[in-house]
This record gives sequence, structure tokens and C-alpha cells, in this order.
Amino acid sequence: MRKSLLRILDLICEGLGHEQGYFDDELSKTQLLSVNHHIPCPNPSLTLGMPEHSDPNLITMLHQCSVPGLQVFLNGQWMNVEPLPGALIVIPGLQLKVITNGKFSSPIHRVMTDSEEARTTIGTFLIPSHDMLIEPAKDGEGNPPVYRGYTYKEFFSTFTGSNCDADTALGCFKNKA
Repeated sequence: MRKSLLRILDLICEGLGHEQGYFDDELSKTQLLSVNHHIPCPNPSLTLGMPEHSDPNLITMLHQCSVPGLQVFLNGQWMNVEPLPGALIVIPGLQLKVITNGKFSSPIHRVMTDSEEARTTIGTFLIPSHDMLIEPAKDGEGNPPVYRGYTYKEFFSTFTGSNCDADTALGCFKNKA
């Protein structure tokens, strides 16, 4: 999974005009594996499998089971992400948004429980080292950086301190216009 995510990041580099391997090493130092099992709930409106959020890391790869539950917030409404057998979902994290100076976004998503079936997912997350300086990459187009540099440790502390609200956390690191 790590190799696949690094290959995807290299393709992103190619599309943005950066050298391959830009995201290697400290920007993707830690890999976290998460297995989530959501039990059925007779009334799914009473509980969420995972509340709405954006991923604070660099990039995420998710394998869903056959039971629906993942939703993405798009155009003011929640949209189901229907599971496809053998498919993997790639979700850009907030650090990718900052490094690409806003060219990528990190979608708001959540997990709903099912009334009859359990749902198990496997996710892997690439996370920068805590002391890594995160900042917009030079884009060659002369665009001013939207965000100032910060360490991942500083960002994560701000993110968790804001109840994991992406806009609030990112707002703390925006450059003043």
C-alpha cells in the first residue's frame, strides 16, 4: 500500500511539475494502518460510524467492504461512495492541500452505520514526521503561498485542539493577505 501511495504521489508530482520523490522521506515518514469495524445499528440515524472530518495527514488509501457507509460532502449535500469489489479509495489529506497551495483539496467525509450488516474497512495513512516543515511547494508559476510553513506536530496539535475542524486549523496557518 505504501508503494502504491508513493507512486500516486509521484504522479501528482509529475502533474504539478515537481521532481519525482518530492514526497518521499520525511513528508511520508510514518505509515499508519487502521482497521475499523462498525457494528450494525437498528437505527443508523442515532449513531455515526465516524463523524465528519478531513484527514490531517498527507494521503490516505482506504479499502471498503461490500457494505455501504462512506459518504463525501459535495455541493452542500452528503453523497454515498458506493463500494466496488477490489477498489481502493485514495483521499488527499490536508497536508497535500497545503503543499500544493490549494490545488488539491481534502474532502470532508464520514461513515454511516448500517441497520443490518457490520462494516469493516482497512485504511492506511502516510503522515509527515513531527518535525517536518510543511509549506507550499514552489510551483514555478509565481503564485504566492496561501499558507505559511509549520511543523506537522504544530499542525496536528492545532487540528486536535479545534475539535478536528480542518478550516479552523488551516486558518491558523494562512498567510495574511
